[in-house]
Amino acid sequence: MERVKLKTERRERLSKVVAGKVGSLRKAKRLIDEGLVSVNYKKELFYRRELREGAIVIFPVPELLFKSVAPQVLYKDRGVWVFSKPPFITSNEGSKSLEALIKKKFNRNLKVVHRLDKQTSGPVIAVESSELFEKLKETFKRREVEKEYLVLLKGRLKRGVLLNSPIDGKEAISKVIPVREFKLCTLCRVKIETGRKHQIRRHLAELGHPVVGEFKYYSGSWKEELLYAPRILLHSSRLSFPHPKGGKVEVEEELPEDFREFLTFQGI
Repeated sequence: MERVKLKTERRERLSKVVAGKVGSLRKAKRLIDEGLVSVNYKKELFYRRELREGAIVIFPVPELLFKSVAPQVLYKDRGVWVFSKPPFITSNEGSKSLEALIKKKFNRNLKVVHRLDKQTSGPVIAVESSELFEKLKETFKRREVEKEYLVLLKGRLKRGVLLNSPIDGKEAISKVIPVREFKLCTLCRVKIETGRKHQIRRHLAELGHPVVGEFKYYSGSWKEELLYAPRILLHSSRLSFPHPKGGKVEVEEELPEDFREFLTFQGI
């Protein structure tokens, strides 16, 4: 993955500065929209921002942002499928979503049951019928689905912590367990009992240890090494749930290559 750091030599619009390195304004805007570009060590989301001479611009150029990655089948049985969702696609919104891709490639009746954030990778359940869809939705409501994530957070977290502050007025519970410490960040395992919107990202930002790559819930500065994160480094690693037609489904997915590569970069 290419890593870019530059200092502006004159007043210039951010999008043009980035485009000068990636070859087009379209690519530059995509990088900025995805929260990958920083100015003076803070994330910058306004592509028309006028930069002064001497501004420090840092960003990675992740390959996955500009190429299509086909979803892989992790499980299939009696109308229930589990797919591996790549980063940078939505779960079920738009013509390039996970749902649209699997309908086209595997089965036009498939419907995604739950969502992962756009940049989050990991297993997603889809089903072939409305009956299975409704049954699994009830399974989620009864909290019979176990979800576990791997996340890289800013700073060092020495011990586990239970986070239970409400999100949008609703109960939200996240259990964070440190796995490995690096110089500037900590790899953690997170178990969630509820599935609120951006729950892990919001909880960790409140804790003062935002997810590496975060740009929506944290507006502070970052150390240079962390600004080369290829995305918001959050991966759904384990999913367990009862099959509507009997039995239990357990799916585990290892960290994807972009996440592993960044950990190696941190371990140098």
